[in-house]
Amino acid sequence: MKLDPGFLTHVSRGEHITVSTSGTKWSGLIRSNPTAAFIIECLKSDTTETAIVDKLLEKYDVERSVAERDTAAVIAKLRSIGAVTE
Repeated sequence: MKLDPGFLTHVSRGEHITVSTSGTKWSGLIRSNPTAAFIIECLKSDTTETAIVDKLLEKYDVERSVAERDTAAVIAKLRSIGAVTE
């Protein structure tokens, strides 16, 4: 899976923003907390949910179950707006 190319990311003053372009069905922007921003950045290249969880575990001191739950939740939200391609 990968972030749809119709969604662009930008960091401004420490805030991670994902913006839809005119080529997407969803219109708007997403402001992300650091964990969601990390997940979105991982999605810039083709990856799997398990690979993202593994990267989260390397970066943050968190239990695997929490990383799995958070990753699944962020990806589900992104899928619901069409921001993730399989």
